[in-house]
Amino acid sequence: MTSVGAQPQTGDFGPESWINRDISWLAFNERVLAYAEDITLPLLDRVKFLAIVFSNLDEFFMVRMALIRRAMKAGDPNLGPDGMTPRQLLDAVRERSRQMMERAGRSWIDDILPALRASSVDIVEPADLGDADRKYMAGVFQDSILPVLTPLVVDSTHPFPLLSSGLVYILLRTRARTDVKGGFFSKADAVLVQIPPGLDRFIELPRQDGKSRFILLDDAVIMFAGEIIGGYDILGAHPFRILRDADLNIDGDRSEDLILAVQDGLKRSRWGLPVQLTVKSGAPESEAAYLSNRLELDAADVFRQSGMLDAKGLFGLLSRIDRPDLVEKPWPPQEHPSLPIVGDIFEQIAARDVILSLPYQSFDPVTRLIETAADDPDVLAIKITLYRVSGQSPLVRALIRAAEHKKQVTALVELQARFDEEANITWAQRLDAAGAHVIYGVVGYKTHSKAALIIRRETGGIRRYCHLATGNYNDRTARQYTDLGLFTADPAFGADISSFFNVITGYSLPPVWNHIEMAPTGLRARTIAMIRREIEKQTPETRGHIRAKMNSLNDPDIIRELYLASRAGVKIELLVRGICRLRPGVPGLSENITVRSVVDRFLEHPRIFHYRNGGDDEIYLSSADWMERNMDRRLELLFPINDPACREEALASLNAGFSDNVGAWELRPDGNYARVRPAPREPAFRSQAMLYVRAEEMAARSRVEKRHNVFRVRRKSTEKNKK
Repeated sequence: MTSVGAQPQTGDFGPESWINRDISWLAFNERVLAYAEDITLPLLDRVKFLAIVFSNLDEFFMVRMALIRRAMKAGDPNLGPDGMTPRQLLDAVRERSRQMMERAGRSWIDDILPALRASSVDIVEPADLGDADRKYMAGVFQDSILPVLTPLVVDSTHPFPLLSSGLVYILLRTRARTDVKGGFFSKADAVLVQIPPGLDRFIELPRQDGKSRFILLDDAVIMFAGEIIGGYDILGAHPFRILRDADLNIDGDRSEDLILAVQDGLKRSRWGLPVQLTVKSGAPESEAAYLSNRLELDAADVFRQSGMLDAKGLFGLLSRIDRPDLVEKPWPPQEHPSLPIVGDIFEQIAARDVILSLPYQSFDPVTRLIETAADDPDVLAIKITLYRVSGQSPLVRALIRAAEHKKQVTALVELQARFDEEANITWAQRLDAAGAHVIYGVVGYKTHSKAALIIRRETGGIRRYCHLATGNYNDRTARQYTDLGLFTADPAFGADISSFFNVITGYSLPPVWNHIEMAPTGLRARTIAMIRREIEKQTPETRGHIRAKMNSLNDPDIIRELYLASRAGVKIELLVRGICRLRPGVPGLSENITVRSVVDRFLEHPRIFHYRNGGDDEIYLSSADWMERNMDRRLELLFPINDPACREEALASLNAGFSDNVGAWELRPDGNYARVRPAPREPAFRSQAMLYVRAEEMAARSRVEKRHNVFRVRRKSTEKNKK
């Protein structure tokens, strides 16, 4: 037996014990792609999954591929315990990404487009347009497109311009007509035209034979390219797109004004070094070489794509197709029975702890809590951490109103939440202008915790109300991500969260907590101690058992402890949506560990941890994954679920994921994932559908109970009523 405080031998966990994190991430995107290819899913849901695939790949190239290239340039020997050098890893992820893009393109061209056409939704090619359509498009082009186009010439006096990351451009090759002499473009190497980002990527054509019809904006620009450059013949028109390194390169330790540093970093990141060039599949090699040379990219950085470039534009297409028959039946969020919209939310939380399960249950109680606090004269202070919020956030608007009402509002707004920096800066400035005390992050760390504290004056004295969650205070993603949040008025939690805000706003030393644990000060050590405790407390009758659900698992120290626990006989079941560097099921290493990943309608996002603890089970929620960045470079919170009913809700989410045989994948010892399928005569079990039905049933029972608890007297009709 190994005691909690002992330091067991870590053993020899060589490179073969680890899966590379970037290859693991690409494997996750391949699982998403499998849903775009799944013909049993509604057609527009498949389009949505395809758009997610391309959006994910963009982020991978701008963040991870850029990091690998920087590591290679700096001469770093390797990037982790798997032993891959940056050069080996760059070659591997390039090839796997290339295969994924080709596979996604084939799915769009060969499968999804014909299926859309058969369902009376047609994406029309220019060659398919008749005279009436061409006349219609000519009018659209003149009125709505041409005025915002700007041709950029490349010649001996006009160098190749700086091109924005992520936007589509058309490379035009031109020739002056015989009746035009000495034209401006006569000696041009090329003319570049940017596809305006402010226009819809798909133009709707008049319906024909009951069909909805669209044409891609890129194709419309190419159709009428001769009108952009009058008097010239267009010899070739080739769409292309580049992605750049998105690193902000902010020295938070040295920057006295973080908000200015982030704004400056955002400007510079738009012109980061190119990391990828994508051209259409049919583009000539000479044109791809011309562009890659101008952008100083290797031939290996050139990718070819079938169909449209910037396939994220598919999100815009989805918003314009009103076809309920082509999407899965909506799952409207349900009202939580303990947090009905009618009633005093402070009384509801004071009555008992409550777990909110998103998006199966409505996010409204979170917003309502802050809105009520903003207007309640007895509320003295509101403190909150904001990592990602929506562009029209009602929650932040309520904080602004509270500050304007002269309440003490403290908001820690994380300015360095990747790709949400501009929105967060805007909200931070508006909060500051309203009189809130705004903290622009903590030097050296990102604040990733999700915590709100409301301090209220009541008859018995000051009372503190807390909300702690696994997901962001974002009403938009709360409809798309699965997450859990705890409402509590427990004084011990209130004391902990008060101290937490004192730590991050006043730079005080962390105290001894009543319930919670915090990163980077103690979360890794607490996690390792709880893993080791399973070894210590297991007996022949009560085997150690750990179950955990998270987004990613890559922390080497925690993975080593899991390997050691597995060798000691502890049963370990993991639900890891994305990156997983642990290799499960390897004899002598991890034969007692299983890893599953669930990909379905909603993005799996909660962090739930269940330790058997010798039969005295403990259940925790957290904002943190088991990742190095969460343990070392972020401010995170881990908090226990103590209320029996709340524990039941958290376990329902955990149990459902391990029982899923529809949306689940199993990680094999070789690092590949296999789709989990029902065994013969085993019923299909879809965890997200079960959790939604559970939320529906809870809401329905609550409505019945309310009706039965309210009795109205039926009175005799009066003569007046009879008339």
